[in-house]
Parts: sequence; C-alpha cells; structure tokens
Amino acid sequence: MTARIVVLVTSPRVAPGLLGVAAWDLLRAASAVHCGLAAHPQRDALAAAGVPVEVLAGPDVSAVVEELCGRARADSSRPVVWLAAPTGGPGAAGEADLVRERETLAALEAAAGPGLAVSVVEGSHDLRGAKLLDAVAVMDQLRSPGGCPWDAAQTHTSLASYLLEEAYEAFQAIEDGNHAELREELGDVLMQVLFHARIAAEGDGMGVPAGVSVPAGRAAGDGAAGDGAGIGGRAMAWDIDDVAAGLTEKLVRRHPHVFGSVTVDGPAAVETNWDIIKDAEKGRRSVTEGVPLSQPSLALAAKLQKRAVKVGVPEDVVLGAGRLSSPAEVIAGLLVPVDLPAAVDVPAAAAERTVGDLLFAAVALARQAGVDPEAALRAAARRFRDTLAATEEAIRAAGADPRAAGADSWRAHWLSAGEIPPGAAR
Repeated sequence: MTARIVVLVTSPRVAPGLLGVAAWDLLRAASAVHCGLAAHPQRDALAAAGVPVEVLAGPDVSAVVEELCGRARADSSRPVVWLAAPTGGPGAAGEADLVRERETLAALEAAAGPGLAVSVVEGSHDLRGAKLLDAVAVMDQLRSPGGCPWDAAQTHTSLASYLLEEAYEAFQAIEDGNHAELREELGDVLMQVLFHARIAAEGDGMGVPAGVSVPAGRAAGDGAAGDGAGIGGRAMAWDIDDVAAGLTEKLVRRHPHVFGSVTVDGPAAVETNWDIIKDAEKGRRSVTEGVPLSQPSLALAAKLQKRAVKVGVPEDVVLGAGRLSSPAEVIAGLLVPVDLPAAVDVPAAAAERTVGDLLFAAVALARQAGVDPEAALRAAARRFRDTLAATEEAIRAAGADPRAAGADSWRAHWLSAGEIPPGAAR
C-alpha cells in the first residue's frame, strides 16, 4: 500500500477552524497532523476540535521531511497531514519561516515516488476581496506601538490634503488612460480610507480619545489642529467595518430596483430614485444641502446648477438670475472693451463679482453643451502646458534661452495646437 503525505493549505484571512468538509474528513482520518510553526493560527482551533497538531522543527529541513516520510510509511493505511504555514495576510508566517516552509514543501515534492504519494488539499480559500484584510492588518500594525512613528502621529486633519492629492492622482491616471497607473493610485486612495478608519477606531480622530467629554460649544476643527468633538460633545469611535457596513446598507437602500421590487426604465429613473431616497434619508429641505462647498469652484457651480435645473428652476434664471435671456448676453455684458485704459480703477469687489458672474455663465454654457466644465478647463490648461513647453523647445532650438527671450521672440516661436509634437510635455 502506498504511504501518503497530504499538505493542508489554509487561508490566514479565514477564521481558524473554518475548514471545508474534505479538510475535516482528512484531519480526522490522519494518523498524525504536523506543522512547522508553534504559533500556527490553526493549532488551537484544531486542538479544541480534538485534532492535536505536533510541531516538527528539526535542525534542518531534510530531518523534518525524513520524519514525515517515516511516519507515513509506518502506517500506510492512514495519511500523515502537514499543515502548511500561512502566507500573506494577518497571522502569516515571518520571512524566515516562509523560506523554511518553501524548502520543506520542495523537499516533500522531491521525496514523492514509488511507495509514497504527496498531495495537496485546500482547507480554506479566500473569497473575493479577502486581501483587503491584509491592508487593514498592515494599517493596524503601522498605527500600533512599535509601528511607524509618522503614521502614529497623524490625525484626520493632518491627512486631509493627502486624501485630495491621492484622488487627483487617480483622476489624472484616468485622464491619461493609464490603466496600470490607475490601479496603483486607487490603492493610494484606499490607503487613505483605511488610515482614517483606523484613526477613528482609536477615538474621534481629532486628538480626543473615545468617550472623553470636551467643553460645550466646542466644534470639530476649533482651536489647534487635532481638536474636535463627536456628536453631543462626545468623541465617537468607529472603524473600517462600520465604514463598509454603512456603504453596503446605503447601496442596498438606494438600489430598490436591484434589491427590491421597484421597476425602472433606464439610468435617468435610477438617478431620480436615488435622489428621492437620499433626500428622505437626510431630511433635506433644500437641494443645496449636501453639496460640499470645499470642492473646486467650477465643479461646485456645475453641481448647484444641475440641482437647480433638476427641481425645475428655468435655465435663464440659473444663468443670470433672470436678468438676461441668453448666455451670450450675460457674457457680452461682462466683457471689458480691449481699448479700456489700463489706468481705469475698477473696485476689487466689483471686479471679483464680474469675473465670478462670467465664470458662472461659462459653466452654464458648458452644462447646456453637455460638457464637464472642470474637464474642459483642465484640457485647455493641458493644451496650454503643451504649447508652452513646445515653444520653449523651439526657442532653445533657435539658439536662445527662453528665460531671456523677449516678447517678439515668444510671439514668433509660439506654436499652434497643430504644430505641437504628439506627447509633448507629457
């Protein structure tokens, strides 16, 4: 009869003891179960189920494999199980242990032959998204004692700019059509989500431990960076599971056509239902509520205009508060004649309002044309960037220094969009 050694592989991302039926049948039928790690995460769970796991940690790998083979041949009617060390994720073995584990598995494979069969059984496997647990575990370690001092010192406030920066980098990867870069940048965005969730789990994330009272009337953000209070003047702790649970519940609630009995006839109906459900959830009285005022100004104007039109505000009212009948009239009324003397003194407040009205009208024009004003301005800025960089190269090619070039030189060398080499300044 052929002796058998079965390598049982388990996922460190699945709770110890949660194994498939085939794995439990194997463990209960085995003559012995061994592993190379005293701290193997499955040992306690298996022992509690009546399956003891003996650690084999001989002086070298060959001695361990020889011991396994000997025990398998001593009773060929029952398999010997080797519980493989977990790789990746929480509870994973250290690098030295993983190297030893790989050497052990390679030696077992080499030992297989006539009279000895070596096979592998998957005891538990990762579900889709399981590697998110690895990221959570890494962030926990970074913020824990003995972790990274920089990470441990951060607050929601100190990280706010990084959240925007990483989002912009992901946005740029989309604009550039760089699929590989987008994967990395989304990982950086995810890191910010995990970072903020871990900070919140330790307290309110603003420098006040969970459950600690703060002075009445003190609002989050008052005083030095890092101060803040939770609801009712008390800090509130939550973690990444609360974030995920809230998102899941929200997606289910706002997609009744998928998770309920509501019928829709297209994307427009889905968006309408979403807004109705959201308004009811938030108890909002105005469509302006919930619009973040911290977003870029063009995006803010576009969002407010879109909401106004959706609730029935006439386009002419949105465009010029009812003053003019068309975007062209608004813009014409705002334009300053090119021959206006430079010495004309325009009050700063008036100039600011004039420019603001002009930009607001431009956003309305973009929206009516089905154009994202933020993307359009970004594209124009990129075209200008490419033109500027290409013209600098043209001046250098003419033997001049762009920094020393006069106005006539810049005009003579300024390139049109059609003259810019593909990929310039990218």
